[in-house]
Amino acid sequence: MSPPGSTMKAPEELPPSARAAWRKPFVLVHGSARRFLGPLAALAICVVLLLVFQHILRRVDYPQIVHELRALSLSVWGASLAATALSYVALVARDWAGLRYVGAKVSRTNLWIGASVGSALGNVTGFGAFTGGAVRVRVYGADGVQPAQVGRLTAFTSVTLALTLALMTGAGMLFCATALAPMFRAPAWVLRVIGALIVLAFVALFASCGKEARAVQLGSKPRRANSIELVGEPIEIVPGFDGSGAPAVASPAPALPRWKRWFNALGLTVPARRVLAAEMVFSIADVVTAGIALWVILPHTTGVSFVDFVAIYSAALLLGMIGHTPGGLGVFEAAMAFALGRDVPLSSIVGALLAYRVIYFVLPLVASAAALAIFEGRLLKSKLASERISWLVPVFLSTLTFAVGSMLVLSGAVPAYKTRLVVLQNWLPLWVLESSQVLASLFGVLLLFVARGLMRRLDAAWWLATILVAVNLALTVTKGLAFFEAGVLLIILALLLLSRRQFNRSSSLFAERFTFAWMVSVGIVVALSVWLMFYAFRNVPYSGDLWSAFAFDDRAPRALRTVLGAVLLAAAISVWQLLRPARGRFVVPPESDIADAGRIVRAQPRSDAGLAMMGDKSFLFSTSRRSFLMYAKRGRTWAALHDPVGARDEWAGLIREFVTLAHAHGGRAAFYQVRAEALPLYLDAGLTLVKLGEEAQIDLHAFEMTGPQRANLRYAMKRGERDGLTFEVVDKSAVAPYVPTLRRISDAWLDSRSAKEKSFSVAAFTADYLASQSVIVISQNGLPVAFSTFMTTDLNEEATIGVMRHLNEASPYTMEFLFTSLALHLKKAGLRKLSLGMSPLSGLTPSPLASPWFRLGALTWRFGGRFYNFRGLRAFKNKFTPNWEPRYLAASGSVGVLLTLADLSLLAGGWRS
Repeated sequence: MSPPGSTMKAPEELPPSARAAWRKPFVLVHGSARRFLGPLAALAICVVLLLVFQHILRRVDYPQIVHELRALSLSVWGASLAATALSYVALVARDWAGLRYVGAKVSRTNLWIGASVGSALGNVTGFGAFTGGAVRVRVYGADGVQPAQVGRLTAFTSVTLALTLALMTGAGMLFCATALAPMFRAPAWVLRVIGALIVLAFVALFASCGKEARAVQLGSKPRRANSIELVGEPIEIVPGFDGSGAPAVASPAPALPRWKRWFNALGLTVPARRVLAAEMVFSIADVVTAGIALWVILPHTTGVSFVDFVAIYSAALLLGMIGHTPGGLGVFEAAMAFALGRDVPLSSIVGALLAYRVIYFVLPLVASAAALAIFEGRLLKSKLASERISWLVPVFLSTLTFAVGSMLVLSGAVPAYKTRLVVLQNWLPLWVLESSQVLASLFGVLLLFVARGLMRRLDAAWWLATILVAVNLALTVTKGLAFFEAGVLLIILALLLLSRRQFNRSSSLFAERFTFAWMVSVGIVVALSVWLMFYAFRNVPYSGDLWSAFAFDDRAPRALRTVLGAVLLAAAISVWQLLRPARGRFVVPPESDIADAGRIVRAQPRSDAGLAMMGDKSFLFSTSRRSFLMYAKRGRTWAALHDPVGARDEWAGLIREFVTLAHAHGGRAAFYQVRAEALPLYLDAGLTLVKLGEEAQIDLHAFEMTGPQRANLRYAMKRGERDGLTFEVVDKSAVAPYVPTLRRISDAWLDSRSAKEKSFSVAAFTADYLASQSVIVISQNGLPVAFSTFMTTDLNEEATIGVMRHLNEASPYTMEFLFTSLALHLKKAGLRKLSLGMSPLSGLTPSPLASPWFRLGALTWRFGGRFYNFRGLRAFKNKFTPNWEPRYLAASGSVGVLLTLADLSLLAGGWRS
């Protein structure tokens, strides 16, 4: 069930025609304004609801509500849970009927998961069409159900639920007008008249539905429907329900009544009578069983009959739906309190409603998260379903984490039980109790912000959430023996541990700004804690001494300090987020920029500038567009690769502009693998220089196969020829036919090393990049076993090795054969140099005046062979007797250099933020 707060279908899930109709009322609202209108409206509703609660609870004290909750027996909790379970069975039946309506079918497992999990998330967060619909798209999509079908399903179930609630409310007005009069503040006879009209309208609506589904009137233009071209007559093949579940073909439709046109505007066909009846029967069962979950909690001495209660409950759900608050929160409670206030003690109503919220909303959400975590544990073996479900786990854990953070913040605002404090007084010093309550609330605030990182699947968010939950698990004991909170935290901790592999994005937790809506949500939680503190301690007179009062039984001062700390921390994080500069993000360069960069690259001599053609870096062009910088972003590091490319007289300006750009976004500027001749430009820009290693450059003019220094290469060539190795140089204009073969070699090479494609400073295998490079292909006995791309420019002065891959079964002399053959080929073609790439940390010889980084690099070169074969790489390249040219890192600051290097290593590994 989606009460109390389901909404109509999300516009993104509607067909295009219905989407256009949906958005017509909002065309005058600018897109940026819409981002603020929703959160501001939620904030305004929150303020109104707090005023309503203040009015309702003016005659009820906090201890009375706690007494009512503690008085509930286990049998009452069990009966309410059983009714909740029956309600969720009816929810699954509603989805089953809705799937029949749209002509779709899913497996039993996915039906149960999609319906129950989607409803649990939609009930808690509200806007069920957005949240629950997204869940159903993922789960039902595993069985081939299209998003448009899920959209029609969501709209159909939402509309029929609204009709069901309207019918039940109308029947209640007709037969239980006296019980509903306090809720609507209207005379009983007026409600009877309105109820009779509602029931008659529904009878007319039901009678006008035919035995078969009716199609939407499309107009006279040719339309394509279900891949069949319909010309002339305005007909459409639509998913209907004719008793067999098969699609029904509609005939030309006459002019439709207004209510049918409204129904069709939502992208729905007019349902067959039996379909509507089945869906509404399941909806009635859903509402009644959900009502029973609340009914059994109310005191049995109430003067309200069950029939009257169902009428009141249905009307409250309808008002909650119209109120559009998340889960109907506030509107539903206020309606129930006004309707039952004369017959049931107000403290009993409030206690029952709080228990109902936990049983019907919170527990199913926790159970759904656990089910998804188990599903991800491969207890269900459908790979496709697992891939789709994996997206849902972070969403559910994010929602639960936000709820747990809210629980901790609100808990700090209310008094702990006196009896438990007496127990703690015998075991703990006072400062432990005081600090535990404050820290638990502060950590709750942090969880409100960490929840956003969990939604984005950040590993840092997972670690921080796990640590905060584990620490709070201990604090719940020392702050007042809060066993219920400890149980909830234990469940969340278990779910986090089960779902560890879902949080695999290595990114900064605060890399992106928090949305305005998220800030408002945190503000609402903090505001609610302030209101709750004043309500719980409204009988305690305020004085300045409260701030400095410390004693085990001084609960009001402790809550006052705790709430103040939570408010200050939430405000500090929010202000920091609002005032810090925009961090910027990577934007895929447009084709025009790539074309201009390619023109500049081809017109200058540096061949390694060809990495600009990978398309994984942004460009910063000079005003004349005769030169550019290629760069990427990771965390706070803005990293430019190599020196600027193009006109040398524009390099200094580009460097200064890039440093200014990075600093304007609160980042660190870094220039990676720059050459020695350009170092004065980076020093003038105020950057710190660090040596990274040396690049191997083969002097092709002096490269010969004679002499003792080439003995190893001559032997490798002869052994390679004996093993059947041959080479072929493929010009970039003829590379396309070779791509499938090269991809097979590349994939095998990656699989053998459990690696993924690199990026940024390392060439990666992409079809577009290969199309701009020449390739040398090595075959063994006629079968390709290795290849390497090499970058050149139109000046044909130097070449640089790009992507290198080989099969494991190739001859052990394959790579020496490849590089030697390529060097001889390029020498013959008249090129000057061939770059074999950089050897990290090479050439870092320690000295008495060396910097700490220089000493660390030298130690890593000497003892780090276990983690990376630094010496082996240099030894291999030394076989070609290259010239070793130093390469440097120019970066902002000095302390941040290590952080910059960490970000650069992640960039090269394919991580970007």
